[in-house]
Amino acid sequence: MIGIVIPNYNGFEHLVTCYESLKKQTYADFRVILCDNGSKDNSAGYTKEQFPDSEVIQIGYNSGFAKAVNEGIKYCLASPGFDLIFLLNNDIELAPDFLQIAINTFADYPDASIMAVKMLNYFNRNVIDDCGDFIKANGGSPLARGHGETDSGQYDKTEYIFGACAGAAIYKREVFETTGLFDETFFAYYEDIDLSFRAQIAGLRCIYQPRAVCYHKRGGTSSIATHGFQTEMCERNLVLMRIKNYPLSTYVLYQPLFFIARLKRYYSFIRFHSFTLFFRAVRGYIRGQLLLVTKLGERFRIQRSRKVSVDYIKGLFIK
Repeated sequence: MIGIVIPNYNGFEHLVTCYESLKKQTYADFRVILCDNGSKDNSAGYTKEQFPDSEVIQIGYNSGFAKAVNEGIKYCLASPGFDLIFLLNNDIELAPDFLQIAINTFADYPDASIMAVKMLNYFNRNVIDDCGDFIKANGGSPLARGHGETDSGQYDKTEYIFGACAGAAIYKREVFETTGLFDETFFAYYEDIDLSFRAQIAGLRCIYQPRAVCYHKRGGTSSIATHGFQTEMCERNLVLMRIKNYPLSTYVLYQPLFFIARLKRYYSFIRFHSFTLFFRAVRGYIRGQLLLVTKLGERFRIQRSRKVSVDYIKGLFIK
């Protein structure tokens, strides 16, 4: 059985489309677990109406992505019937054969523990949203492969990659049993990169399956007003992701490149955007530096349990 964990905050209008696509799935052995961050709309009631056997976890306040999905994951881990845990944004529509392809993929690639999928733009369906997550070697920044490109089949190869976008990613339960849950310190943004990194360190592999297609209303659950918040959180969480997961030799080797990449990014904010965005980015970076000491214990635990070589990890990055 697949446990479909959906984080939600006043997302009723998105759930309508999302649930319609779930009902059309050719594979029907799944259960919806809605993790609701204190919605004031009819999200919970609508979920029960559409899926009477669903579980609605009422968190009661806007806890962010990480805590919301963690509550759903914990529910699945406490129930032995869930072999796979599917994290699904409420603003996504699935192709009808999505779940069946996922099941077949894990059968064909039994050494894979995570599955990334082809995410296309909901409104312009020949444009790529995300074809797997990576980390740039030189700048150390996360990258959604193919984002904004016209889909001409350039990413139609099934292959092992760095990680999956948690907007639509499927995990074997062993991933969370081995690496732990999403880091709730991140609140939102890059928590899926952090988890993918920890999984790779633990020797768990991610398979990219382009035949599993979904359509994402990127930004559908946020607004332009949160752009500064997003920038600040991304800068903060980037610092935390690196200190936790990079082997020491790799961290030291890439540190000058990290610094140059940040300078270029901050310069672009001033020149092409606004001083406010520049300020939020720098503040996020400083907040990350101030939190470094709080992550040292996690870093030691993660690095002590490393099952792969430093060269293997470096090989996961892209130019």
